[in-house]
Amino acid sequence: MTKIKLWISDIDGTLMNYDSSYTKKMAGVIKEIQNTDVKMVLATGRMFQGAQFVADMFDINTPVVCYQGAVVRTKENILWQALVENKIVREIIEYLRSKKVHTHIYNDDILYVEDNNKEIMDEYCLGRGIEYIHISSFDEIKLNNVAKVLGVIKDKVLMQEVKDELSCKYKNILTIVQSSPVYLEINDIKASKGNALKFLKDYWNLTYDEIIASGDQDNDVDMLQEAKYRVCVGNNSKALEKIANYHCKSVNSDELPDLIERLVLCE
Repeated sequence: MTKIKLWISDIDGTLMNYDSSYTKKMAGVIKEIQNTDVKMVLATGRMFQGAQFVADMFDINTPVVCYQGAVVRTKENILWQALVENKIVREIIEYLRSKKVHTHIYNDDILYVEDNNKEIMDEYCLGRGIEYIHISSFDEIKLNNVAKVLGVIKDKVLMQEVKDELSCKYKNILTIVQSSPVYLEINDIKASKGNALKFLKDYWNLTYDEIIASGDQDNDVDMLQEAKYRVCVGNNSKALEKIANYHCKSVNSDELPDLIERLVLCE
């Protein structure tokens, strides 16, 4: 068996629950990884400050993959990025307004909202180290570097409608994926966790056989496809379940850290 040199993992729903809780066993395994020559990378839809918050919490010092794979960066430097064209951001804003969708704009590593819905924002930011700026209108923002637009849609029918319409209109221009039952992620077509992992493979000269990837949603599919060891956590994505060669029933169990011990730490 080729030695695994990189464990890349989604955060929410995989390493920790959506309320930011995690098991004692998970924390212990992540700490053990830091004492080896195996690299661990967080790959998330979270903005950089939210991703780095988790990295700091677990003393992970590698670059983070954030904004759904749109940005790979350290605290000091952006290593790779794929941003949404400003004109398209404006079009998306108008479309989501027409659907009355609660919208987040991530511009220059700052989260902006024009609808300060306390219930949604408290749920989104709680325990994630995330701050945001409420403005009266997105029209006030000078768009510089938009890594992602996020729609928060709790109506399942509306979620499917918005996802289908945007995917059709911006085919081969944008990536439109769900990262949770209520979050719709909108990125440049080149922005994905899979492309971010491809960059890291070249950056560290790693091979397919040396990587284990874990995730729980549709947005993790192309990342798992870039790894030999593919771990699906939970049953949130039929597409992910189909390509995975390892399955863990729930983020609340210790199945994922147990698997990491066996495959990575060889315990």
